[in-house]
Amino acid sequence: MGVVIGLVAMLAASVKSMATAKPMQVLLLVTGDTHDVATVRSTLQWILTRHEDTRISAQPSLATLTPQALQDSDVVLLFAPNVGLNPEQKSLLQAFLQRGGGVVYVHTLPDTESTAEATPSNQVVQVRSTAHPTSQQLRSFQVTDAPLPLATTLPKETRVIAHLQDGSPVAWVEMRGKSRVFVTRLGHSPAVWEHSVFQKMLVNAVYWCAGRKPPQPSVPRAPKGFVSLFNGVNLEGWGEVGSPCWSVQDGVIQCSGRGEGGGWLKSNRMYRDFVLRLEYRISAGGNSGIFLRAPHFGRSSRLGFELQILDDKGTPPSNTCTAAVYAVMPPRLNPAKPAGEWNQVEIMLKGRHLRVVWNGYLVHDIDLDEPTLNANLPRTHLLHRRPNWGYIGLQNHRSLVEFRNIFIQEL
Repeated sequence: MGVVIGLVAMLAASVKSMATAKPMQVLLLVTGDTHDVATVRSTLQWILTRHEDTRISAQPSLATLTPQALQDSDVVLLFAPNVGLNPEQKSLLQAFLQRGGGVVYVHTLPDTESTAEATPSNQVVQVRSTAHPTSQQLRSFQVTDAPLPLATTLPKETRVIAHLQDGSPVAWVEMRGKSRVFVTRLGHSPAVWEHSVFQKMLVNAVYWCAGRKPPQPSVPRAPKGFVSLFNGVNLEGWGEVGSPCWSVQDGVIQCSGRGEGGGWLKSNRMYRDFVLRLEYRISAGGNSGIFLRAPHFGRSSRLGFELQILDDKGTPPSNTCTAAVYAVMPPRLNPAKPAGEWNQVEIMLKGRHLRVVWNGYLVHDIDLDEPTLNANLPRTHLLHRRPNWGYIGLQNHRSLVEFRNIFIQEL
């Protein structure tokens, strides 16, 4: 019962934090026949919903730029290279700006009907050292991209945030009365959309254009009796095993899923008896897992334990669905939320007793040495052979997945 109460308290705290501020309404207008707009749209939705204070309306056409859509929006993000706004749409955006709205132009230039694009090549993007909110936590970076050509000189009141090696501005901000505008010429190639600094630049820009402070990294507050395994800033206390693809983005641990093979992120310490709490979210079609009492070498899911993470909401329980003890024990039900939503997990391992609550549902409460539980398992999967201590790990199964609020209480 204490496990369930603890998880309910964690959920209540999360709901309370969400209620402290009015959600930011973002209208995404992503279109363009010569670009992978599906990837652009999904990337924007992912990075902007990392924090619960954002509501996204993602639209595939400029035809959805209507007075009603703008009335409900705090900021508009426009990705429409080589797609010109008609006079009515320009007038609507201008009126939106005049009443204090904000607009983020990505790989799109204001008042430009059509611009020929160059071939992608290596670009060195130099971030200016300024105190402007859009440049917070940014560093200069290199990426393969084809920035839109800049045909005109920027107005004097423009503040340049980043430029290329030749000195030409590649990202800048403007104040237009009460309104705020951010423009970047970057955004042509898939490589730039995968780059963490570019993603952070866009997050900063959206918050600033909406008149809000960008999210700041902070040390998660551990519940009473727990300590934090993740400091909210970097991967101190963890080590990568296998392909390097782990990083910290906006206060969460992210696995990019890129790189050859798999691997995992391993706690520096080994643990025996504990209660572990964490939150995760998985991308569409994604696959990951939580390793428990795992050894440093060998197959963690068999030599230790793995609780499966999948994008499989609505599928029947099985020994490979979300929350399963991988390849061994199905959960009582499949508790998965839809891809992109945060899930809450609480795991208790005490001696040979495993108890798991997932999104408020008790999915496991088992004796690992129970004879009937082990009777029909292959020798390689026997639970009574699993160790009494080992590492905690987060799995890289070549999928985009994020973790946060990782707390442990040793018993």
